[in-house]
Formats: sequence, structure tokens, C-alpha cells
Amino acid sequence: MSNELTQEERLVAKVKSLLAEFDDYQSPIIRADGDIVIPLDPILKKNRDAQKGLAEAISSMMNGDMRRRRSSAWVE
Repeated sequence: MSNELTQEERLVAKVKSLLAEFDDYQSPIIRADGDIVIPLDPILKKNRDAQKGLAEAISSMMNGDMRRRRSSAWVE
């Protein structure tokens, strides 16, 4: 094999240099099948999940609390 970097190694080096600008992401991981995964910071991921759960809970409460609307033609 030659001393040159493989295509995969060059790609990973470029991805790492690009990710240096983005603190929310961790170093890329190369899977056995050749896929490259760029994980989001675990703390940010938990915060996003928590916010999503809260939004779903509030939405569910509001949907259950809705009163039946009267017809717009109803006159009191």
C-alpha cells in the first residue's frame, strides 16, 4: 500500500476540520460498514428530548381541555 492517505482517511480529516467550528457535535465515528456517524452532544440530545416531551404533554393537555364549540350561527 502506498504512503498516501486513503480516501476514507482524507474524508475523515476534512470532516474533523469542519466539525471544529461546531461545538454541538462530537468527532465522527466510522462504522464497520463504512458509514460515518457524527453524534450530537449527549447533553443537547437529552435537552431536546425533554423539550419535545414537555411540548407533547402540553399539547395533549390542551387538546383534552378544549370545549365543544358552538355553531357560528348560534344566537344567545
